[in-house]
Amino acid sequence: MLSDLTPRERELFDLLLTGAPAKEIAHKLNISDHTVAFHRTKLYNKLGVTSIQELFTKYSTNGKASPPKSEAGEIIPIPDMGFFATCDSENGGNSTIEIYVTVEDINGVINNSVLNIKTNLAERVKNGELYAKTHTDKNDIIQRLRQANGIRFKALGDGKLWSVEFETPESRMRKNYACYTYMVRTIRDQVIAVDVPYSSLFLPEWVEHTFDFDKKTIKDFSITANFTQGYGSAFLQIFDFEIY
Repeated sequence: MLSDLTPRERELFDLLLTGAPAKEIAHKLNISDHTVAFHRTKLYNKLGVTSIQELFTKYSTNGKASPPKSEAGEIIPIPDMGFFATCDSENGGNSTIEIYVTVEDINGVINNSVLNIKTNLAERVKNGELYAKTHTDKNDIIQRLRQANGIRFKALGDGKLWSVEFETPESRMRKNYACYTYMVRTIRDQVIAVDVPYSSLFLPEWVEHTFDFDKKTIKDFSITANFTQGYGSAFLQIFDFEIY
C-alpha cells in the first residue's frame, strides 16, 4: 500500500510515474544510481509489483506519462541456458538444491521449457555464506548477456524472495559474494512477469567497497536463494526466459 512507503520511497514513486529515467531521478533526489535501484526494488516489493510496467498498470492516473516501452528480445530455451546448481554444502553448509526441466501446463498454456528450482536453506555447521543457486557461465549465453540491456522471464513460486545476480571480475575480488542484484518476490501460485533492466541492478547495502557494473565483464548469471529468504524450503519455476 502507498501508506507503507517511506517519504523517500514516495518521492521515488512519484518520479517513476512521470516516466523519468534512473539518472534523472538520481539527480533530482541527489542520490546515486545505485541508491535509486535499491530503493526502487524495496518500493516494488512493498507495492506487490515486479516491473515499471506493472507499476504503471496498477497506479498510473490521467496526466501521467506512459510506461517506457519494453525492448524486443530473444527467448532462450531453458535447456540452452546451461544452468547448473551449487549451494553452501560445497563449503561445509547443510543447504540443498535440485534443478530440472519439465513440460508444464501453466494457466492453460503448454510450456515445453520450464526450469524447476527446489531449495532448502539449512543452518550452517560453521561460519560461511548461506546460499543455494542455479547459475550459468556458458560462453554463448554470457556473450549475449554482455551485449544486452536486461533480461525478463515468467516466474511461478510460493511467495519466497529470490535474488537475480550478475557476477563480474570486480565482484569476484570482493568477499561475501558482492554481486550486482535484483530482488524478486514471488506471489504464491501466481505467475509474475519479471523484468530486470541492467539499470535496475544494485549492490547490497552491506558491501563495504562499491564498484561500477560493467555488462561487458559479466562472468556468471544466477537465480539465488540466500539469507534474505530465510531458512527452509522454497520452490520456483522459470519460463519464457528472454535476453533483450
